[in-house]
Amino acid sequence: MKSTGEEIKSAHELVKRVEADIARQAAEGKRIHIIWDFDSVLSSPLSDDVFAHVNGDLEKYFDYEARMSMSPPRPGLWLPLAEKIGKLHSSQDIVTTRSSFLAFRVMVFCIWHASSDISKWMRWILFVGHQSKGDSFRIILESFRNDADMIVYYIDDSEKHIGTFSDISRKLGMSGRTVGIVSPKIRNYSREQFEWHYQSVMGALGDDAALVPGTPGGYANGHLVLPGGLAGFRTVIAKSFLRAEQKAVIDQFGPVLESECKDLFPGEPVTPKRLHSAFRFLQEEAIHDTMVIDEIMEEAVRSGKLE
Repeated sequence: MKSTGEEIKSAHELVKRVEADIARQAAEGKRIHIIWDFDSVLSSPLSDDVFAHVNGDLEKYFDYEARMSMSPPRPGLWLPLAEKIGKLHSSQDIVTTRSSFLAFRVMVFCIWHASSDISKWMRWILFVGHQSKGDSFRIILESFRNDADMIVYYIDDSEKHIGTFSDISRKLGMSGRTVGIVSPKIRNYSREQFEWHYQSVMGALGDDAALVPGTPGGYANGHLVLPGGLAGFRTVIAKSFLRAEQKAVIDQFGPVLESECKDLFPGEPVTPKRLHSAFRFLQEEAIHDTMVIDEIMEEAVRSGKLE
């Protein structure tokens, strides 16, 4: 499973050749757009290996990915080149076979590795679901069809997908402006390390996040795992929202809430939790008052007293 030193060297030489080719075309006045596959290209092949390990069982694969919701996929072979957006190439997209909640880890990865302006790191992220990869290629290529100075690269670890990209390029009359690159899969972990990681992820128990061994490096390079999967992730988000709201309302309405808190909890110490409860009480009162006013207004309109 683990790539040999020669395989790793050859893969990095390919990246350097592609980078040099892009730099040459940019120096000639061309602008470069790169379409990236995600798994095994921008990110490591770990998720692809899990999919193969469970023999394509989507339920088991989804369970693994859901447990890994808080852990961005590890960098792949091509991430350093993608990070040169704006310096080497003009723009980039991601086309991936991920869909539904599996797509979330792509977003986490991009947020984790993007430059300071996250919104400009990727132009589009196109997932498979209502459209195929081929349809995604067509959408992207048609967006550049009338831009003669734009060269479009597509990098994927699947020869089949590179072939589809080339076919669509030809049908759109863009063969002279597109380049397909088949990327090797580079793994820096052994079969034993992979097995240890997978079993640790799937064996994690409890209501809170757990640290499991990464690949490679064990716990020194560990992943944060949610044993509850998506339900556990929802709990994390809800708690984060509650903390953020609590701080915001106390910062903004502190004096008012302190006064209300003393009325609601006489003789009790004023705490952030009680201040937030006071805010919720006032909020519910305001909602009730608004509903009453709306009902009065609607009745007035129905009776003709208000036009």
